[in-house]
Amino acid sequence: MYRLNRFNTPLLVLGLLPLFSIAVIVALALRQPWIGAALVAEGQAVAIASIADDSPAARAGMPAGATLRAIGPAGDPTGRVPLDAVDLIEEPDGLATYAAMKALFARQGALNAMLRAGPVDVVLADTFGTEQVVSVAPAADRPASDMPFTFWMQLTVGLVAMLLCGWVVAIRRAEAAAIYLAVSGVGLMMSSHAAALYSSRSLPLPETVFAWASAFNSAGALIFGIGMVNLFVVYPARYLPRWVPWAVTAVFGTWAALSFLRLLPTPDLLIHLPTVTLMTCILIAVAGQVFATRGKPHDRAALRWFGLSVTIGAGGFVSLIALPQVFGLQPQISQSWAFALFLLIYAGLVLGVARYRLFDLEFWALRALFYAGGVLMLLALDALLVLVVSMERVPALSVSLLAVAFLYLPFRDALGRLLSGRKPTSTAELFDMLSGIALSANRDAQKARFTELLNRLFRPLNISDAPAPVDVPTLRDNGGTMDVPGLDGATDLRMQWPQRGRRLFSADDVQRVAHVLALGAQFVERRRAFEAGALQERARINRDMHDNVGIQLLGALHSAEAARKDQLIRQAMTDLRDMVSNGGSGPVELTALLADLRAELSEHLATADIALDWNDTAVPPVSVGHPAVHAIRSVLREGISNILRHSGATRAEVRFDMAGGAARDRLTLTVADNGRGLDLTGDVAQ
Repeated sequence: MYRLNRFNTPLLVLGLLPLFSIAVIVALALRQPWIGAALVAEGQAVAIASIADDSPAARAGMPAGATLRAIGPAGDPTGRVPLDAVDLIEEPDGLATYAAMKALFARQGALNAMLRAGPVDVVLADTFGTEQVVSVAPAADRPASDMPFTFWMQLTVGLVAMLLCGWVVAIRRAEAAAIYLAVSGVGLMMSSHAAALYSSRSLPLPETVFAWASAFNSAGALIFGIGMVNLFVVYPARYLPRWVPWAVTAVFGTWAALSFLRLLPTPDLLIHLPTVTLMTCILIAVAGQVFATRGKPHDRAALRWFGLSVTIGAGGFVSLIALPQVFGLQPQISQSWAFALFLLIYAGLVLGVARYRLFDLEFWALRALFYAGGVLMLLALDALLVLVVSMERVPALSVSLLAVAFLYLPFRDALGRLLSGRKPTSTAELFDMLSGIALSANRDAQKARFTELLNRLFRPLNISDAPAPVDVPTLRDNGGTMDVPGLDGATDLRMQWPQRGRRLFSADDVQRVAHVLALGAQFVERRRAFEAGALQERARINRDMHDNVGIQLLGALHSAEAARKDQLIRQAMTDLRDMVSNGGSGPVELTALLADLRAELSEHLATADIALDWNDTAVPPVSVGHPAVHAIRSVLREGISNILRHSGATRAEVRFDMAGGAARDRLTLTVADNGRGLDLTGDVAQ
């Protein structure tokens, strides 16, 4: 129970914190006065993009498409507050000075107070500049259905980041890397949740709420950066003195405090500049890890995944949002959408810090890079065709899709092989190598060829004998090592660091080896079946040589007539060809077989002046297969051969009897003679 609680506590705490934050943000966002008009900036003016159905604006007859010039208390023209595009700014940090930010907060607060107080006069202007005043009674609360998708998405970003950080801390709570990851998660939650509140506002927020939300957003961004810099200082390898993370925290923590308290005159000095500086420090820390992880393939694999995650996530956010503002330019995309990039960071970093199946993710990282490259190529071509060539949007998108499909995708696999260092092995090559292993002359040759195959497939830094027996392919050392069972009883092997140390073994590699072993086992089974069949056939030929050809040659030896001798030798050669070429011939009529054997054996016995008493009257006219033919012929020939060589008899008897009953499938063969027999007692004594 203690271990369970010990695991759940960080996850519970870091999971409840974003839920509490979401509850606060949603409550603040919904408890604002609402008129139901969606506003957009048109130059320096504020235009009404659309009117929500059954909203105060719709009931008041406000027209969509008109320009909203001012809002004031009903019946008081002197209290009207003029509106311009600045009132709709998504991120107040984009203003040049804190004085401008404070003015925005004050005007927003005044508008919020007017709307909350009761009916207001809204001054509108049509496309010709003609003004009209519409009286609107705002609703006290904003409906949740009116909140945009980006509001919920930014809340989700903070929630997911905190839940994943809680999971990592629960697993690796004693590691500094997990703590720094959690710090970055807290910063991201602060930044994304605060931005969700004011970036999705209908129009006004209370002055204090707006100011505090902006302060939390900027401070959270810097806290996120502090956590990331310190994370790369200590993970995958701690390569700097232990005071460095404390120094980073002190310097940039002070900067975050000054940013939160708004103690310097411009946002550039306290928000944008430290954000860009922290991103630069992250890149420097990553570069330091490149040198620190030399000769450590496991750590290098983690660093590669980190680099991909941070480049696409934090690097993309800073490049699209913070960096343009440093130079006085507008962000390239909406900040609300840019927050989704951070989910990529945590998807990668969490798995990397926890070292949970990290070696499975290197190829996913590569694929993610390829997909990101394809998307960037698509967007770049589309923008080029629309902005430079002046092509319509739909045809431009179609042309861009075709270009990516025919120009980028064909080279993606080749690029993947180049970056991963993998050389493809065709099915024909694999089969050829496995057949060579299965047909190796001895164990040493088999081991050498199997080692060659593993080198071809994985290019490991080292292959050696496994220190212990291996039943199935097994990963060890977090993917740095794979133990492989030997094929066909050969020595078990151990591979270390595939692709010359550029990556780790993965579960896919285990399945690949298992597949190779399964194919190899099939080759071995076929070789064994072939060898068993060859041995069986060799034994059959030996038996036939002894039982059949032997009797022919023995008859020729005892024959005094040259013509008879030649005939027996020719018959022996015919039998020899038959047993080699037709070992599995079809059924034979039993009576015909016995007639042929009687004629053959009687001649052999006659040459030795031995009379033959043959009785096969009880044999029915049935067909028998090759095994029965072989057995009958072998027994008879061996029996007659023994009579000729050992008995000294003058008479031989051969009798056939069939078993009774309906089946009549049992044949009893008796071979006897009147010779001197054997001294069994003497044989036993010997």
